[in-house]
Amino acid sequence: MNIFIMLALLLANAIAIILIYQFVKKLPKMNKIIFIAASFAIVYLLVSIIYWISGFGIEKNINEAAKDFIIFAFVPVNVIIFIPFIASKYNKLMLKKIQKEDLIKTVVIVSILAFIVLTIEGFYFKGMKKNIKQVNETLTKQTQKEEKEQSDLSTNETITNNVTSNEIITNNANEIRANIIINTTNDSIVNNQTSNNFLTNEENYSQKNQVNIN
Repeated sequence: MNIFIMLALLLANAIAIILIYQFVKKLPKMNKIIFIAASFAIVYLLVSIIYWISGFGIEKNINEAAKDFIIFAFVPVNVIIFIPFIASKYNKLMLKKIQKEDLIKTVVIVSILAFIVLTIEGFYFKGMKKNIKQVNETLTKQTQKEEKEQSDLSTNETITNNVTSNEIITNNANEIRANIIINTTNDSIVNNQTSNNFLTNEENYSQKNQVNIN
């Protein structure tokens, strides 16, 4: 998690501890420690259960993505909302200012309110996970699109390079053929000229012999 988020969570937990302490500060030290620790442990357990229930039908990786942040953010919030009422009654009970039944009534009322609030939080957790899923799907599609565009670009470059190579090979082949044709033609011309010269010489020799015979 980001360092600023961690600091904010630590601050929220510190505020929750200080708030509860104000209600039980007149109690013996061990009682204060036990009450504060038990309060956080119970709220942590309840928030974890609600988070787990809200994860039904959600992929495991998405369910785990925001688990630590949500739980550690909502534990101190719920402690601040519900525990001070119980802490106040508990303090009065330990000081023998109220009866045990008064504490039980307060716990029942707070439990009902906590059930309602935690149910709402459960729907909020589920909505948050769905948003995370949509964001992940959007990012995945965007990544796949970019990869496809990059792949298409690479394919087009390969095709272009192949076409260019083929054109170069074709041009070289044509040049070779042209050179072969030119060389063949030149050889034919030279041979024809040689043959013509030979025939001409033969004719001249024959005519000369006839003249000499006459």
